[in-house]
Amino acid sequence: MKVELTMNRQFSRNNSEFFRYNGTRFESQGVTETGNFSISVIGWGTAFVKDDKTTYSSKTFENFNDFRKIISERLASENPNSVGFGDPDTFGVVYNDGYGGVQQEVLALAFLAAYTGKSPTGVDLNVFPRIPLPNWRITYDGLSKLPLFKKLFNSVNLSHSYRATYNVNSFQRNITYVDAPFPLVKDISGNFIPRRELAQISMSEQFGPLIGVDVTWKNNMQTRAEFRRDRNVSLTYAGVQITEVKGNEIVLGFGYRMPKFRLPFGISGKKKVSSNSLNLTADFSARRNITIIRRLLEGVNQPTAGLNVYSIKGAADYAVNERLNIRLFYEQTINTPVISTSFPTSNILTGVEVRFSLSQ
Repeated sequence: MKVELTMNRQFSRNNSEFFRYNGTRFESQGVTETGNFSISVIGWGTAFVKDDKTTYSSKTFENFNDFRKIISERLASENPNSVGFGDPDTFGVVYNDGYGGVQQEVLALAFLAAYTGKSPTGVDLNVFPRIPLPNWRITYDGLSKLPLFKKLFNSVNLSHSYRATYNVNSFQRNITYVDAPFPLVKDISGNFIPRRELAQISMSEQFGPLIGVDVTWKNNMQTRAEFRRDRNVSLTYAGVQITEVKGNEIVLGFGYRMPKFRLPFGISGKKKVSSNSLNLTADFSARRNITIIRRLLEGVNQPTAGLNVYSIKGAADYAVNERLNIRLFYEQTINTPVISTSFPTSNILTGVEVRFSLSQ
């Protein structure tokens, strides 16, 4: 068994300023800061939460909505400039002073807690987490060494992979922010202005695969099966909405190697058995993905796009000699929309490919 663990944290920050002489000394003016951020996380706890089939509502999104009040209370308790409570929002929920339901830090931390499956009372109050969590890839090939499997297979490989990252796609220094030990200045909505203004945050998650089996049989046949899942969730501050793109995919693959393949045509007037092999491959995949927009202020869950994608691929590859290679192939992709925003399509690509090398 082979286990690979990876942890990543990337914080890119660019600062610039210019100095102007005022007659007595140089003053710093025009300070700007831009950058982006990415860190490996674990969102396993919410990866398999299913949406309601009728309303498309999500328990994870509901948690995100509820966590805002708890995060607001925690942020206010650490800021002595927050006093009392603000006015009720459109749903009648009262948040702490300066940390309303759409305040940037409240939204970001509630998003991070909800979609990584953490408790809102325990999540670190930092939009840029400090400690990366491990992602992994696991492979196991020990089954082929057991007596029962050894008689049938040359090799049996099992695989599993998980990768998830939390991203701040871009940020910049807020020009109205005032340097102070604690947030001090508020915007027109009564929320504290953070030092860095975020445009969008997101979480990307892939099981590639969730489970995969790759088998080589004694008769030179190869079979492969994989089940994959992926999820991309982004929070956009403009309009305060979450966009979820979820996908599930099943992949089946077959291969067969025919050693010393007999040519169907003659060379120098004679048909003969070649010392080269004919390689046959076939792959089938079925993928379903759907995009759902969740508008926080309106309380609406709306599917906006989605496809059922079926793919069939087959090929026969044969090396006539060291210079000449012939390949026959067939590929077909069928797209069926999940919602009625587009119509079904099908694309077929087939042909013969001949490669002749002139190199020595």
